[in-house]
Amino acid sequence: MSKASLSKSLFKVGLECPLRVKYSLARPVLPRRSGGDEYMRMLAEGGYMFEKLVRIYHPGDDMYIPRETHEAAFARTLERITKGDCTLHEATFAFNGLMARSDMVRVRGSIVDIIEIKSASVEADLKGNTDNSCLKKAEWEPYVVDLAYQVHVASQAFKAAGVKKTIRAWFYVPNKAGVANSEELRGLFSITQPEKGKRPDVTYKGKAKAGDMTSLIAILDASEAVASAHPEEKSVEEAAESLSLDIANDAWPKAELSLKCKDCDFNVPGQTSGYDQCWGSQARAEHHLFTLGQLGHLEKANPGLVQRIIGAAAPRAPLVTDLQDIDIMGQGSRAVAWNRQILAVRTGKPYVSKDLAQNTEALLRCQAQHYPLFFLDYEGTRCALPSAPGCRPYGQVAFQWSCHIIDKPGDPIRHAEWLDTDSEDPTTGFLQSLMELLGDTGTIYHWGNYEVAVTQELVNEIRHDRSKAALAAWADRNWGHGKGKEAVRSKRTLDLCNISREHFYDPAMKGSHSIKVVLPVAWKRKEVQQLFPEYSKDRNGKPALNPYDALPALTLLDREPSGLSQLADLEELDIVKDGTGAMRAYEHVRYGTGSSLPAVREDVRRQLLRYCQLDTAAMVMVWRYWLGN
Repeated sequence: MSKASLSKSLFKVGLECPLRVKYSLARPVLPRRSGGDEYMRMLAEGGYMFEKLVRIYHPGDDMYIPRETHEAAFARTLERITKGDCTLHEATFAFNGLMARSDMVRVRGSIVDIIEIKSASVEADLKGNTDNSCLKKAEWEPYVVDLAYQVHVASQAFKAAGVKKTIRAWFYVPNKAGVANSEELRGLFSITQPEKGKRPDVTYKGKAKAGDMTSLIAILDASEAVASAHPEEKSVEEAAESLSLDIANDAWPKAELSLKCKDCDFNVPGQTSGYDQCWGSQARAEHHLFTLGQLGHLEKANPGLVQRIIGAAAPRAPLVTDLQDIDIMGQGSRAVAWNRQILAVRTGKPYVSKDLAQNTEALLRCQAQHYPLFFLDYEGTRCALPSAPGCRPYGQVAFQWSCHIIDKPGDPIRHAEWLDTDSEDPTTGFLQSLMELLGDTGTIYHWGNYEVAVTQELVNEIRHDRSKAALAAWADRNWGHGKGKEAVRSKRTLDLCNISREHFYDPAMKGSHSIKVVLPVAWKRKEVQQLFPEYSKDRNGKPALNPYDALPALTLLDREPSGLSQLADLEELDIVKDGTGAMRAYEHVRYGTGSSLPAVREDVRRQLLRYCQLDTAAMVMVWRYWLGN
């Protein structure tokens, strides 16, 4: 085993806080939020598939050997590079406590190209060529710094070995303007996790090969951006030297409590991790300053404010109520929201606007002329590789909707739903089923802008098809269309999340307006519970504090053990309780081992339907709660 070295992943986490390197190296392993972030894991899996596609078109020697020392891995890499022209995947560079493993290295004469394959996307022409202006944007800085670190380690390693090479830097990323051919589809790739914490294995069963044309790969020349990379207050070289010394000496600086701690990988709610070691007894105060909604924007408007409050509050935790009137200036929407949260925490009482309290029916558009009422929720997914020929990277795949409906005042609530786990591209069926359900009258409730944005994106994908002109026209009338100054908004849709943001706040919401946070507040009222008594008990038969606790587990335990053994990560599909869980379940029955197991497919479909149905029931419950205020 190699002794601890500063890898590129450790370099990235250490730039914001050296203690994150310490906690990354800790044994036993500390709980880490990024490792459990299912949405980020899904994006990473798409990235692995895209990297596999790049390797197909740019084949080379795979240099990775599990558990090999960094020094031995670099010796093999150096030997191969000095032999002559080659393309290497997972090549290792190592020098004096620094280590970097590069996605792809291409050697042509005296030129060594270090290529980072990322799932971040850009728009390029059909040959993959584009300008490099995006590399100057803030969101690209972490990627540029990552590549700059690789170049630094490689150059130092070459210098120490007496090898004279000119190093260039590149990004290969998905081209959002490209379209997939029949050999580049998501369904041709499968991922298995051979060992927890290790890199997944990606299998490709298509026929694409080196030399074939593709429009899915955009190529960015990053040499200039890398040369000027300057993270934080130090250069790449200075930061690398400082962090490698911390590792070598096992000597770490004192914790600097700051706003950065809020989003630390080791800040894991419900578990003790590095964040708790830094903050001690201050870590989990009920109304910690970090629970203030959009705290980063407040710090941006008043630089140094968060640090001042943290320092003044010590040794106790900084609290939302430590903010004073002078700290929050102006009458903008954010300032209003901050003041409401502070007031609610101080008084222990929810904030309800005058409009929500006195003009509820008009505000919520539930007067007779606004019926029928449709409470609508979508489930969808995206992937770096398209699901059907002619589709683009990260194109929206909408596979499910749920809708609770009240046809006219006093009518009972009814439910409708749609789910397609079989089609490569369910877009037309999705939109057609919605048109049949919603027609052209009534109010369409949604929570957040997702449903509106997805509908408009899907419609834009079918506009070129004259046979679908009526479907596109219906969507334009009922969901709005266009962007910016040319945007035409729908008169039928009403975002209940905006109602919450502008008219309601309860101290229990802790700065969030997610429906999963607002719902438990509404659920406390008996009249709300009586609407949906099926959610009154959690999985253990106890009174549910949150209806999402009532979602039953998949009934896979009733199946044959041989069927269970074919599920790679059964516990991840045990309960579909959030949007990412729905995405993973869909991916499992479309492309995973569940796709070939009818019993498992049926179980997962049933779970998807239950989850999405609760999302729209949740909207009805919150709506009814507001009507009762």
